[in-house]
Amino acid sequence: MRNRFLILLLLILVATGIQAQPGGQPDKKQLRIVDTLTQQERLTRNPVLLRSELDSLIKDSLAKTVPVKLQEPVKEKVSRESQYLVGIGVALLLLILSLLILFYRHQKKTTGMLAKMQRQLRGDDEVPDSPLKKDPNDMAREKSTKSKTTAQSLEKKVSELNAEIHKLSKENESLNRVMKEYNGIQHDYDALKHGFAKAFKVKNYPGYDKNKGDGSIMQAVLDTENSVAIYAYEKFIKPVLVIADANKNNPARINEEDRQKLMDLLVSLSLLYIEYLYLRVQDLSVGGKIVERIHGFRNGNGLDPSLLKELSTEHGSRALVIKLALEKMGFRHLSYPVFDETNLNNS
Repeated sequence: MRNRFLILLLLILVATGIQAQPGGQPDKKQLRIVDTLTQQERLTRNPVLLRSELDSLIKDSLAKTVPVKLQEPVKEKVSRESQYLVGIGVALLLLILSLLILFYRHQKKTTGMLAKMQRQLRGDDEVPDSPLKKDPNDMAREKSTKSKTTAQSLEKKVSELNAEIHKLSKENESLNRVMKEYNGIQHDYDALKHGFAKAFKVKNYPGYDKNKGDGSIMQAVLDTENSVAIYAYEKFIKPVLVIADANKNNPARINEEDRQKLMDLLVSLSLLYIEYLYLRVQDLSVGGKIVERIHGFRNGNGLDPSLLKELSTEHGSRALVIKLALEKMGFRHLSYPVFDETNLNNS
């Protein structure tokens, strides 16, 4: 239909052009559509169109025309998803309804049980007969019996409660005593920690670890104290006592060797405790290998020579002063050859 309309429009345009030629006389030639043109027809071909030209005009017109899509009637379709939703909704409604029924039955059963328990507490377990069938005297007797029973049960409960209160009061008293004892122990423990911190340089003792508890730290300090005391007794004090006992009956005739040994032991013992005081007195600084040397006393090994350093005679030091003073008194090799981290036996 559209093609016919375009062809008719083209024919009208062609006829209008023919009528507009000079002379004003319309051409009597018919409109023809041919495949080829002669030379004469090409010169006077006003009413003649090539088939290819007509086809190109039609194609160009069709290309510019926007195609109109026919809308198909919308059919109502029931989706499966809506069916599933409807089914799920029905199932949920049934489930909620069944839960409500079960809840109602459970509530009814619970109410009945509570009512029964209340009747039992009141002594009304048995359903009384109709008042019209009972004698008033019997009813009064039953009422007095129930009141007596209720009074006895109440007295029994009161006595049980009093006994429980008495028991709890006793337990409370015992707990208060335990708390007082605990507070006293805690106070003593805090005082002990304060005393340890004041008497010892706890952080400088062998085996100190800040991640350990206070108990382990204080126990390490006591172990070190014990090991030093045992080492001093075994290495120095005990030999002194042996020499003293051997010469106590005639002290004026003690030989030179025993006298020299006795003085060496006493001086070595004093140097041992001078070094050990570096862990005790705040005014003395702890450095070098003092802690490692004292830690060796625990096994009774004594001094390790690798932990000592050679005495420097070029610069003044405490060790040099003590060494020169001892040499003037005849002490050159000591049993405990150390003070201020220096081997006094080295020249």
